[in-house]
Amino acid sequence: MKIRSIVLSLLASSVLASGVMANEDKNNLSLSTNPVPLSTAVSSEFYEFSKTIPAPDLTALEKNIPATNAEWRKMIEARDQVAIERAAKLANDLEVKIEKGTVAGVGVYWITPKTVAPELEDKLFVAVQGGAYMLNSGLASATEAMLIATQTQIPALAIDYRKAPEFPAPAARNDIINVWKELLKTRNADTMVMGGTSAGGSLSVLATQEMNSQRIATPSALYVGTPGVDMTMTGDSRFINEGLDHILGSWRGMSSAMVDAYVGELELNDPVVSPIYGSFDNFPAVYLITGTRDLLLSDTVRLHRELKRAGADAELNVYEGQSHADYIVALGTPESNEHYGELSEFIRNSLL
Repeated sequence: MKIRSIVLSLLASSVLASGVMANEDKNNLSLSTNPVPLSTAVSSEFYEFSKTIPAPDLTALEKNIPATNAEWRKMIEARDQVAIERAAKLANDLEVKIEKGTVAGVGVYWITPKTVAPELEDKLFVAVQGGAYMLNSGLASATEAMLIATQTQIPALAIDYRKAPEFPAPAARNDIINVWKELLKTRNADTMVMGGTSAGGSLSVLATQEMNSQRIATPSALYVGTPGVDMTMTGDSRFINEGLDHILGSWRGMSSAMVDAYVGELELNDPVVSPIYGSFDNFPAVYLITGTRDLLLSDTVRLHRELKRAGADAELNVYEGQSHADYIVALGTPESNEHYGELSEFIRNSLL
């Protein structure tokens, strides 16, 4: 105890000597108001990309929030239309074959890349697209699936799950489970990898927890990109990266409103919507990715630690200077290429 007191005393002296004033509120620290420049510890391509993205307007994010389902629907349809057009262009650029269908009554898109590796012909990547549990319906639900299918040379299935506000939790998770059960009727679980980004990542985790709860075989591996695994305002990055993340901007305002619509009548910390509070026993290998400016950096880090504590093989990839899901937004940059290349290798190693 004496040694600990000496160490604490030295630390306190060091802080005061550096000119940093102590905060009277021991539970809350104030962040510096100094401007944060773009990181130069990134590729020149990513740096130039970052220069084109405006800083988030935090004031705007707290205004013009839809108040009714009709207002939400108007906003969602406008955003989805843009996303669908981009997905159609991506499909054309990548020369992938896409077939729309249903599995267990759930809308899906079967994706065949231009080239399928012979050893992966009987394998499948099951994609769960992100979009704040509200966005990216229709062809937009196949966006990241097309990228992964092409890079890995593997067939993919994108699940167009039901979304808020009309269908709050656990509708999306249940759709994924129903599709998974149907797939298991014709193929083994170890021939499939599941995953996605943002809401797609967290839903993949939720679905795997539910599979374990129902004693259903789980995927060979999971891809979990910058997931929101805690619906409460918890984690350092929710505060530190507010205003730095040029994709999400802030957890307050629009993001919180979308979360509330998804959570519905459940509590924010209910494991049905916040998987960080659930069990991670018997999880397959997991590939995680985030960035130093990601509002959900803490979510990803916390998930990685819970997986490791439960004995899972979890790989955490953190990219300098990246905001939420920048690896998708900044396609073609060395960082994005590196991510999808390493993810492809992870998927292949999990299946072969």
